[in-house]
Amino acid sequence: MDTTLIICIGNMARGDDGVAHRVARLLIDLPLPAGARVITTTDLDVAMAEDVARADLLLVVDALRRSSPPVTVEPLSPGPAVRPTGHTIDAPSLLALAEALYGRAPAATLVAVAAPEMGHAETLSETAEAASIEAASVIASLLDERHTS
Repeated sequence: MDTTLIICIGNMARGDDGVAHRVARLLIDLPLPAGARVITTTDLDVAMAEDVARADLLLVVDALRRSSPPVTVEPLSPGPAVRPTGHTIDAPSLLALAEALYGRAPAATLVAVAAPEMGHAETLSETAEAASIEAASVIASLLDERHTS
């Protein structure tokens, strides 16, 4: 069975930095394909390597400080292993760790969501709110394409 791991990253106490959590809530309300799992976190963690290695597709959803475009999609690939500070790690390093420890890294994509305001706040700007809706739609389309082709 195809498995998709969608990791939504961000700090909800930093305004738009938490936009990926909003995307996760939107995705949970959609009819996602069987085997799709959505998780939210503040940071990627080395402990996620096993879950990443078990997935056929990894989607990392994260805020990017900008107003436009609302959403971009970029492929991710295993990168040079960066020594994590504590447990946190970047996406290419997490893929490399999954490959090194478990012998495989899935196809992976970064879905970057516009997040212009990252001050201390627990609400999203209008820009980030609109971008979150578009991001959920983009992700649903990516999953649809994958499961219909």
